[in-house]
Amino acid sequence: MSESPSERPASILVVDDLPANLDLMVRRLERSGFTVFSASEGPKALELLRRQAVDVVLLDIMMPGMTGLDVLRHIRATWSASVLPVIMVTAKTDSEDMVHALSLG
Repeated sequence: MSESPSERPASILVVDDLPANLDLMVRRLERSGFTVFSASEGPKALELLRRQAVDVVLLDIMMPGMTGLDVLRHIRATWSASVLPVIMVTAKTDSEDMVHALSLG
């Protein structure tokens, strides 16, 4: 018997370029019962999203190359905020980046 969507654990994609942060978030989320996928850079995250449906994305803003804001722009070109929620993760205190992220959904 297969699980119905309401019975299966939520799936989360964690995107962070820092291995220690990525590992910490993945382990904590898995211990909490979530199905977790991970990517260390934006292009890999977008490729994973093309292959695997997830319920939510935890996305670091500060990544080299393709930033979290760039990834968010690509995500919003395909999925609305109600279909694929994105939570931006950052240690930045610059309100301009936060406002920009919120404006992208």
